[in-house]
Amino acid sequence: MISRLIRSLFSPASFSVFLALVLLLASGCGVLRRAALRNVAGVFSDPSGSNVFVTDDDPELIRQALPFALKTYEALLAANPKDRHLCTATAQAFVEYANAFVHEEADRLKGLNFTRAQQLRQRASKLYLRGRGYALAGLALDYPGFEKRLREDPQQPLEALSTKDVALLFWAAAGWAGAIATDVGNMSLVAELSMVEAMMRRALTLDEAFEGAMIHEFFITYEGSRSEAMGGSAQRAIAHFDRAVCLTQGQRAQPYVALASSVAVRKQDDVMFQALLNEALAVDPDAAPQWRLSNTLAQEKARWLLEHGPDLFLDYEEAQL
Repeated sequence: MISRLIRSLFSPASFSVFLALVLLLASGCGVLRRAALRNVAGVFSDPSGSNVFVTDDDPELIRQALPFALKTYEALLAANPKDRHLCTATAQAFVEYANAFVHEEADRLKGLNFTRAQQLRQRASKLYLRGRGYALAGLALDYPGFEKRLREDPQQPLEALSTKDVALLFWAAAGWAGAIATDVGNMSLVAELSMVEAMMRRALTLDEAFEGAMIHEFFITYEGSRSEAMGGSAQRAIAHFDRAVCLTQGQRAQPYVALASSVAVRKQDDVMFQALLNEALAVDPDAAPQWRLSNTLAQEKARWLLEHGPDLFLDYEEAQL
């Protein structure tokens, strides 16, 4: 579906309309400018509009198209800074782009081209923080001074949030967590991980099924990739995995990939690792169109992990599954 959106944007008729919008953004055309901005912002910020991204099955098309979309979001948000839905959409777009297409590439390159991998990690960190900033700005619209109060005492501002705030809360926390993961040498940033955890736990309490149990997916990795001494827990990670699979009826591949790349690797259980990844590959992306892109990307990662299994385990044997 994203392909249809991008093609429509670049069709002769639609491109002329979009060019007119760009000119309006740069002008002071009063009523006409405001009307055009409201109409286009409504298209981009409507939660149902995200379907054009998530139902697509061509990750490379999305990779190439998203930078244009990101700058469009920013232009619209600059003209509509109090549009809460647009803040959410912009934050989500930056965090998901950073995660799927920059951070992921950095991880795959680290054993082949360390310098390039580091450059990508630095870029991913900046993109994550930009997404976090837009989400926090959205929260500040209803809760003035939200970030400042969060840093002073996380519990009080988080308790004031309700279900309507989960999307902004999640994308703020996800962007924050991504920035930490890609810049582990930044101790001042790493020290803020407790705030990220508090935000995610509040989001989980408010809506555990958010976006196909993505909060549970976060905790699979968060709990499963840390040792017991660092506060992690394979048992808690597995509990989050079970809940994510239950909530999504096994139609999302990401929980399997997350558990395989965290708990299975940490336990050096190559049989568990391969079984989980093959479960991920068995998911039918077309069975749940709302998760088609997510499943396609997760399955790409599952294949890559299976190919690189020998690099992750001291004693790796191909399992007969």
